[in-house]
Amino acid sequence: MRGYSRGRFRIALTLLAALILGTFPVGLASPASAAPAGSISGTVAVPAGVIVTSVYIYAEGGPTSASARPNASGQFTVSGLGAGEYRLRFVNFAYDHLVINSYYGSFKFDDATRIAVAQGAAVTGINHTMTPGGRIKGRVVMPAGTNAGNVFVHAKVHNDYQADSDWSYPSDGEGNFELGPLAPGEYVVSFTQAFGSEPFIETHYPGVPNGDLATRVKVVDGQTTTGINQVLRKSALISGTLSSPAPFGGTVFAKPIGDLGKMAGYAAVKGGSYTIGGLEAGTYKLEFRSEEATFASMWHGGVAGPAASPSVTVGNAQHLSGLSDTAVKGATIRGFTAGDVNYQSVDVVNLDGTLANYVNTLRLLEPEEYAVSGLFPGTYKVQFNRYTHDSYRTAQEGQYHNAVPEGAGLGSAAAITVAPGQTVSNINQVRRVGGTLTGKLLGANGTPLKDAAVRVYSKDGLLVVRRGTTAADGAFKVTGLSTGLYFVSAAPAGEPGPIYSGNVLTEVNARSVSAFSGQNTDVGTLSYATASQGVQGFDDVPIGAQFENEMQWLADKQISTGWESNGARIYKPLTPVNRDAMAAFMYRLSGKPDFTAPNVSPFKDLPATAQFYKEITWLADKGISTGWQEADKTRTYRPLQPVNRDAMAAFMYRLAGEPEFTAPAESPFADVPVDAEFYKEITWLAAQGISTGWTEADGSKTYRPLQAVNRDAMAAFMFRYSAKFGSS
Repeated sequence: MRGYSRGRFRIALTLLAALILGTFPVGLASPASAAPAGSISGTVAVPAGVIVTSVYIYAEGGPTSASARPNASGQFTVSGLGAGEYRLRFVNFAYDHLVINSYYGSFKFDDATRIAVAQGAAVTGINHTMTPGGRIKGRVVMPAGTNAGNVFVHAKVHNDYQADSDWSYPSDGEGNFELGPLAPGEYVVSFTQAFGSEPFIETHYPGVPNGDLATRVKVVDGQTTTGINQVLRKSALISGTLSSPAPFGGTVFAKPIGDLGKMAGYAAVKGGSYTIGGLEAGTYKLEFRSEEATFASMWHGGVAGPAASPSVTVGNAQHLSGLSDTAVKGATIRGFTAGDVNYQSVDVVNLDGTLANYVNTLRLLEPEEYAVSGLFPGTYKVQFNRYTHDSYRTAQEGQYHNAVPEGAGLGSAAAITVAPGQTVSNINQVRRVGGTLTGKLLGANGTPLKDAAVRVYSKDGLLVVRRGTTAADGAFKVTGLSTGLYFVSAAPAGEPGPIYSGNVLTEVNARSVSAFSGQNTDVGTLSYATASQGVQGFDDVPIGAQFENEMQWLADKQISTGWESNGARIYKPLTPVNRDAMAAFMYRLSGKPDFTAPNVSPFKDLPATAQFYKEITWLADKGISTGWQEADKTRTYRPLQPVNRDAMAAFMYRLAGEPEFTAPAESPFADVPVDAEFYKEITWLAAQGISTGWTEADGSKTYRPLQAVNRDAMAAFMFRYSAKFGSS
């Protein structure tokens, strides 16, 4: 007696399509391709006993989808085909299950013979014979207490998901099963659980844990392979109860303590109880996943995560019972999102940024309203429009609740705490249109590249990836960007690899670009005809930044190497320069002269192990900095104190060798009186063109002597000094 087969289930699923198609005359295409075009005709032959009119022929893989049924003689015509290449699939919808579905020329789509159809042409002589395929028969011996209807026998080609497969349940009390028809080949036969509560360990023929170790069962067309018998081992069982005021709908999973991403066994929670079968001896954590928002998903012990959940250990074939848990009411966060031409995304995340577990990920109650339900009680953060899927397009910027732009980071977002069964409302997105980046993409021959994917991203991952596609003229526009620094890349087919912003071919040398909410930034043209490998700069110094060239010069001369941060090389241009770093800059600017640092530090606050100890003591040795004399007569350098602009002028003047200079009788700066400390040095700096100061609204010039020197301005000072004096 034959078991219930996947092949029959496949027929049931596709019968509806057959009935619908059956409303059209034999040989005609469906309305989607009703315009007269080309056709493919031929004859299909079937074994004796098979009704040929139960076969459907599908034209697949081309620009048009069409199907047909043969007449009683097996003749068919698939019409209404646009010009292109097709593969014909022959499917038997009869319940007798006597032939294997196949393609013209093969059993698989990829290996099928391609049939070229010219515009309006009729291709004839496509004759195909459907064969009975092969079958696999055997017997499965089940441990006591096993429900045969929950034993799932499956044959498939290992690691080939396009190849044919079949499944069956044992057909009788003795465990007999039959699989087929199957295309010729070598199959792995597995024995698994349909519902997870049976007392046997899932296995692969002949009793091995996975398909890599399984013995391949050879299937020959028209023949039955017999004797594929399997004795199933008795498994351990874990059972318990989950009490709740209302029925809990969901599933409980047993996960090995050493690999919580793996599911060792599972079972449905029914009537407040469960039994998980199929378990090897070992230690597990139990996870309850709710299917309804009334209750939250949780772990054994009524906790949100596995770390605090008690472990459960079972021995070989042991039945561990009596576990008890109480379901936790789920909480809800709801509010309004900014509507968009496409759609918006809402994510509830844990405090570490990982996606929280909840039952309804997004439920629109009315336009622009959302509700995230089934949350485990706790503290969360909510983010909007930070979805990175290729098809996602939005003009709204990514942000966190409380109008925090995503560039500020998750730590700046407001936290939301929910109690069991509580609904927290008015967690709303603020409507704020993001920025755009526009540009053009040209190929190696200088012509525009159409339909190329353009990717906008940040190396540190703080900003979500946005994407766009080039138009016929090569122009692209990527929108919905938060204020921040981005990189642009494209990798069109037919070109030698990716191209990046800055018109370079190497990502490490790509230049960042600035985006601002509500504004457009033109990144220029990315052209394979003119692109170079480029040179590495600083990822937080965008194209067009103030002192961009000076900071790049600093990197090229290795006067500043910056920092490595999450895969990015950064300079921190708006950060003040500390006195220890200033010593390092000046030492490198001077060509890293030979110098042996003293064994004993000349400064009380500078141990010999301090960063930049050599550079600071070199600075002191040259008389460029003498530090401070403290009340106790010791000298200090104050290495972590920012350098003010007046002190910067003194450093520069001394580095130049204190050249002859007469300070002007009248100060060129409104905020630097002639009796100011470092007046001579500041006016010398101005006279050399190393610092021009600022022009204020009233037309006066200021130097701002007590303002800390930022790292971008320091690069400008160094560059201008080098152009004037070279290295010392």
